[in-house]
Amino acid sequence: MSSMGAISGLLVNNDYIDIISNNIANASTIGYKSSKPIFFDMFSHSFYSNTTNGYGVGISNIIQNFNNGMLVETGRDLDLGIVKDGFFRVLDAQGHIHYTRDGQFLLDKNQNIINMQGMYLTGQNKIYSKNFFNSPSSLEPINLKHAHILKEKSTSEIKLKAILNRNANVMTQIDSSDNQFSNTEEYMTHISIYNKDGEKEQINIAFNKKDKNKWQVHVTSNESENEKGINDSFDLIFNSDGELISNKSLNIQSKDPKKYENITLDLTDTMEQSDTNNSLEEHSQNGYPQGVLQSFNIFPNGEIVGTYSNEQKQKIGQILLSKFVNPEKLQPESGNLWSATLESGEEKIGIAGDQGFGILSEKTLEASNVDLNKELINMIIAQRNYQSNAQSFKTEDKIINTLINLR
Repeated sequence: MSSMGAISGLLVNNDYIDIISNNIANASTIGYKSSKPIFFDMFSHSFYSNTTNGYGVGISNIIQNFNNGMLVETGRDLDLGIVKDGFFRVLDAQGHIHYTRDGQFLLDKNQNIINMQGMYLTGQNKIYSKNFFNSPSSLEPINLKHAHILKEKSTSEIKLKAILNRNANVMTQIDSSDNQFSNTEEYMTHISIYNKDGEKEQINIAFNKKDKNKWQVHVTSNESENEKGINDSFDLIFNSDGELISNKSLNIQSKDPKKYENITLDLTDTMEQSDTNNSLEEHSQNGYPQGVLQSFNIFPNGEIVGTYSNEQKQKIGQILLSKFVNPEKLQPESGNLWSATLESGEEKIGIAGDQGFGILSEKTLEASNVDLNKELINMIIAQRNYQSNAQSFKTEDKIINTLINLR
C-alpha cells in the first residue's frame, strides 16, 4: 500500500504544477484571481487491527483568492476597475448571466455597453431610488442611444439675489450692461430664459422703491407690450434688518401658456441694506435649448453622467454591481468570467459604494492578483515534491522486484 502514497503524491503535485502554471500564464490577465489547492492526507484502515496506515495525499478543493489586484491607469473612458467587493454583471446573447472583474468595456453600433466578448453590461437606463435596486429582474443592458438627444427645457424657475439700497430714491434703475445699480429712476436687469420651443428670450426684472422697507418688482417680456408674454408685478416687504419677509417666492403668470411656463421667481436671498452700492449679486435659471450628447463620465457610484452641447449635464444610466456571500464558490469560466452556484449563495445587487459594495474607478483596470515571486517558489516546491515522490516510487519498485526475484 505504501506505493499508493507515492503515486498519490505524483498525481497531486502534477495537479499542483498545473494550477501554478495557470496562475503564471494569467499574470497579465485583467481581473484574474489566482487559485491554490487545499491538500488533505489519506489513511487506510486494516480489517485485522485498529491501526491506520498513511495512504497518501489528495486535493480537497481549489480555492480562489479574491484579494484586489492593483489598479492600472489607462486613460480610457470605458475602462473600469472595482475597488474592494463586487462584480460587473454581464448578459450573453443566450440570456445567461455571468460575472466579471474585467472592466474593459466598449460601445457597440447600437450604443450598448459591452465587454470584449460582446456581452452586455447590465444596470439601469434611468435613475431610480435606491430601493428599486433589489431584484435581478430590474436590470437591463445599459444602452446610451436613448440619451443621444437632450430635449429642450423651458424655464420654470429663476433664482435672483439682489442687494437693494435702503436709502435709494423712488424709481431708479439697474444698469443692464454691468448689473450694477445706478442712480436713475428704476433698477432693472435683463435675464435670458427659454420658452417651450427651446428658444432663448429675454425678460426684464425691475425694482422700484415704493416706501420705507417696501419695493415693487416688475417682470416683463418683450412681448408684454402687445398684451402677450409675461407682465407681472409684486410688492416686497423687508424688516428693519433688511431681510425679505414677504413674497420670497413669486409665481409669474404667462399670458401665453402655449409658449411660456409659469415661472417661479425665487428672491429668498435678496436683501435691503444701507450704506452699500445697489447690486445684482447673482442669478440663474433652469431652462436650456436642445442638446446633443458630447461625452460621458462614470462616477465612483456607477452613475453615468452625460455632457451635452448645451452645456448641460444629465444622469443617463446606472451601473450596478453584484456580490455573493461566498464568492470563492463561484464557477470560473473562460473569458475572465464566473457563474453563480448554489454554494456561492444568493446574488445581491446594489450601488457601488453602498451597503458593502466597492466603488468604481474610471479610466483604470484591475490587474491580475497573481504574485509571480510566490508562484515561482511554489513551482520549485511542487517540482521537488514530484521528484521526491518519483524517487519513493522507484524505491518501492526496486523492493518489489527484489521480492519477486527471491528463489
